Amino acid sequence: MLYGLNDLIIDTEARTVHRDKTTLKLPDLSFDLLVSLIAAAPEPLNNKEISTTTWSSEHVSDQTISQRVTLLRKALGDDPKHPIYIRTIRGKGYAICGTVDLIEDKNLRDNRWFSTKPNLIAVTVVLSLLAGAGILFWRAPGFGLEHEAIAEQHAPKTTVDILIDRAGTQLSLHQFRETDRAITMLRKALVKVPGNADARLMLSVALSTKATKFDGDKAEEQEAEAIARALISEQPDNSKAWSALAYSLGAQGRMNESLPAYQRAYQLNPRNASALSSAAHIFLIQGNLQQALMLEMTAKQAGGNSRYAEIQIFQILEMIEHPAADEWREKALSLNPEQVVVLREIARSHLRKGNPTAALETLDQARGDDRFAPQIIQLRGRANISLGRVAEARQILRKAGWRGQYDLAALDARSGDNALANSFFKAKKLETIESDPDPESRISLAEIKSAQGDIDQAAQLLTQAVSLGWRDIGWLKQSPFLGELMSSDEGRTIEQRIERELEAQRILVAGTDGLAQFLGS
Repeated sequence: MLYGLNDLIIDTEARTVHRDKTTLKLPDLSFDLLVSLIAAAPEPLNNKEISTTTWSSEHVSDQTISQRVTLLRKALGDDPKHPIYIRTIRGKGYAICGTVDLIEDKNLRDNRWFSTKPNLIAVTVVLSLLAGAGILFWRAPGFGLEHEAIAEQHAPKTTVDILIDRAGTQLSLHQFRETDRAITMLRKALVKVPGNADARLMLSVALSTKATKFDGDKAEEQEAEAIARALISEQPDNSKAWSALAYSLGAQGRMNESLPAYQRAYQLNPRNASALSSAAHIFLIQGNLQQALMLEMTAKQAGGNSRYAEIQIFQILEMIEHPAADEWREKALSLNPEQVVVLREIARSHLRKGNPTAALETLDQARGDDRFAPQIIQLRGRANISLGRVAEARQILRKAGWRGQYDLAALDARSGDNALANSFFKAKKLETIESDPDPESRISLAEIKSAQGDIDQAAQLLTQAVSLGWRDIGWLKQSPFLGELMSSDEGRTIEQRIERELEAQRILVAGTDGLAQFLGS
């Protein structure tokens, strides 16, 4: 979301505040406080509400909040005696001064701070890459469409406009509770004005965000798709609607559909960085790492912004052992600290390096309800398995939903109880899994089979995963369930195959014009 407040421009996606051509440096908590106040404007927030929205806690002292407000005012250059940004309302708390404007036209920002224009040659190259790709998607990876400001400006704003504005701000925080709040607000807006295109588009995005990041249910995934398709039928040239459709299809793990929808979104708007980044993740899943990096580079060079580009680039560079990997990890942490997807991937990095303690320390940085996100809980469970704390791991994994069931099945099988493990290999369930294009599901099944002692079947499942694009050899070698397999002849053959594929990608990356300079180091 892009907001105007007096002479400030606040970008909740990039987490930046600009005044003229100057970027103001705000600590993370100060920025979160500013966004919370903007979401509530023109109403004030009392200390309890600030504690919840900014700290995701109900136990923050009044003194701490007062100090944070002081720091925010200092960063903005605001005089508390004559405020132009944040005012104190005795007995009620703090509120934004004046009117907050939701800026729909990002050209305002582009004209003021960016001079880079979309490169037509790059656009052609990207479209040819997308068109030539095998169509593949994955189940709930946590990467996808990033919300952009979509509401038109109205003067004065209606109740529906205010609901949409506030929902967009909540959604831009990328946290579980805030995503649910956004969905509730948008449904209220649509009760008042059922055909409002902005509310419908944002609701589709919010439902897909819940599905991919916080394990929403199937009905919500299907609703997100239905909304996006209806919008496209009304506005066939709406890039955001095509991105929303692609996002919803990805949330459902749909084959042969997501990538063409992202392709269309990019054709309609070459600045749609989220579409490129999501398409890049498809290439990553397929093992086409160089093509994924090219899409990320093109999006950046076109002036686009995608919340998870940096962590995705880090994933790729770590797999190919590129010297700039650590640099991109730090960029991801700096731009999106404490976000579920960023913390998850950094924790996975620690686990694949055999450092479960560091993984737990990373996961502990999750805030509020994000601490209970299934992907965070599952990794916490796996870290405890690696530390030998199996009983504690079991308790944790039981709270991880379907994600934890695979690990629990492997743990049970390792101790001789195959009931849960065998349930994954019943004909109907196995048929569903075999049609899943996500190679990670094969890895999970291989861990179960290996824990059961069926090394041959586990090796077959790993081979299938590699054929689908799995390139993360470190994850296999650190697995608490694949040790016997990876030290066998079959395991070494699989490892050698992955290493050959990674070496081919290293050569492609090194030989691609512009990539070396873009990646650094």
